[in-house]
Amino acid sequence: MVSRRRETTSGPRPSPARRSRAGPLTISPSDVQDLVVRMSAMDRCMRAYQELFGHRDARWPLLTSSIARLTPGMILFGILLLMRDVGYGYAAVGVVTAGHQVGIGIGSPIQGRLADRFGQIRILLPDAVLYLLGTLAIAWLVLAEAAPGVLLAVTLLTGAMYPPVTACARVLLSRMFPTGQVRETAFAVSTIAVELGFVVGPLAAAGVAVTIGPMWGVIIAGLASAVGAASYSATGAARAMPRREVGGRRVGALRSPGVRILVLSIGLIAVAIGVVEIVVPAVAETAGRSPAVGSVLLAAVAAGSLLGGLVYGGRTWPGTLVQRVRLLVSVMVLGLLLMAVSTANLVGFGIALFIGGVCLAPTMICTFQLLDDNAIRGTQVEAQSWLQTSVVFGIAAGTAASGAVVDLSGPGWSFAAGALAVAFGAAVVNLRWRTVVPDAAAAPAPGSVEQRTDPVSGSLHTS
Repeated sequence: MVSRRRETTSGPRPSPARRSRAGPLTISPSDVQDLVVRMSAMDRCMRAYQELFGHRDARWPLLTSSIARLTPGMILFGILLLMRDVGYGYAAVGVVTAGHQVGIGIGSPIQGRLADRFGQIRILLPDAVLYLLGTLAIAWLVLAEAAPGVLLAVTLLTGAMYPPVTACARVLLSRMFPTGQVRETAFAVSTIAVELGFVVGPLAAAGVAVTIGPMWGVIIAGLASAVGAASYSATGAARAMPRREVGGRRVGALRSPGVRILVLSIGLIAVAIGVVEIVVPAVAETAGRSPAVGSVLLAAVAAGSLLGGLVYGGRTWPGTLVQRVRLLVSVMVLGLLLMAVSTANLVGFGIALFIGGVCLAPTMICTFQLLDDNAIRGTQVEAQSWLQTSVVFGIAAGTAASGAVVDLSGPGWSFAAGALAVAFGAAVVNLRWRTVVPDAAAAPAPGSVEQRTDPVSGSLHTS
């Protein structure tokens, strides 16, 4: 009897913790329900993108225009690496890169109005050739150690010839999808392509600089813009986009109060982007690393924005576009302050850059739609171009100011100006939010006649 008791009691008993870790007993019904909800949300997100790319007329303009979006993320960092390699200081780098952005800012509204008037392809193709020639000139002049004033003039002229592929593609998508979730997903994909450009562009510029020389980073950036503009122009939907004949008195996109408010607020927010472009490589250099390491840190910002854009574009969100913009721009202020206090450690700084970038793409997705809704008919490309102008002017101001501040007192103080600019941008959109609620702004201008061709059916409309 004793031995039997010992046999029954001497064997190892599984502990409660071990039993709880083994098998499916640890999965509760609430866990299963939560998993089902998450999988359902992911499935809805994927269906939204599948529906968009299943649309043949939208698929190819989206893909081809994405090639040109490699250039914005590549050209500024490519110029920075080339100038630093030759021996220019950060102040000169900031002024020269700002010149490129100012050129884009001056040229974009003019080209947008011309694209509205004469058709997209007639503007995109000549610009593609001229911009490529300009990047070749920039690379040659930097290697020749030209004076910063000469470089400034050439980069300004080159930027003025930058093909407005992004503005043209967004107007095309808006005409295909005037309302609904597919429209929001289409604008999300357009914004995501820009973010991918800012992820891949700096990495590509750094990789090219290390492997075959920094000069080629600038040249390849120009080549990407030319190839993207030409391939987008070759799509059937782009060829079907009409020139918009506006009779009577000519009107500009800035006649719409909503467009003016959006352009101003986004321009202020873009100052912070320019600050980041210059300060991030400087933080890497201050930490004893090569400025090329800054490409990885810059990619962290774009990766955060990319994630935010993917999640935002794959589902329907509560509230109106205006309400979402008001919330998102306010959160961006906190994100920039987080970056400012994280510069002491590169790993922590990279994480802060990623977190700070999450709201960027959703903000732009909402803004692009609101801009199109507020634009007077016949001025949509010009309106999108004015937003690009505000962005590049903001970036130019940020790069020029932060370059000088970095040379004088280090990278830390540069973030303060960026945070203040974002706060002003948030204040503008929150105080004047009623102005950007779409109403009659999108109606044709008084005394004007707009003729347009449907990019899908090819039929002519007059309104």
